[in-house]
Amino acid sequence: MYKIAIITLSDRAQAGIYEDKSGAYLSDAFETAGYDVALKKIISDDEAVLEKLLVETCPLVDLIITTGGTGLSSRDITVQVVEELMDYEVRGMSTALHQYSLEKSKGAMFSRALCAVIGKTLVITMPGSLKAVKELSELFIPHLKHGLDHLNDVAVH
Repeated sequence: MYKIAIITLSDRAQAGIYEDKSGAYLSDAFETAGYDVALKKIISDDEAVLEKLLVETCPLVDLIITTGGTGLSSRDITVQVVEELMDYEVRGMSTALHQYSLEKSKGAMFSRALCAVIGKTLVITMPGSLKAVKELSELFIPHLKHGLDHLNDVAVH
């Protein structure tokens, strides 16, 4: 069973002003799909805090899903932090998520969502929108085990 971490980046959710619906949805969706949700965390949109959390968490889990921080505002820092730490991008997955999002909403053209590998951990950065998180997770969760098997050198046929 693959272990995952779900990290929500939101100043308002971290302060208790806003309910973290996206993180809660992801946790339920992954548990239903048979994954071990080892960590759920809500943090503010802070580069240093996210970087430290990723560095500490990557060796402990197979997959990290972030929600929030993929847009264009000055507080949207998730993608920059992951880019600084990543070993490589999983371009096919990044492209698939962008294309699928654009079919659902033209606003997706402003998303900088990214799929990357840090060490042996797959990191998927998702928007903070519950609607986007639902749509995108329905696209990739059914196929995710295949990618994680490859990343972990498990025989795949």
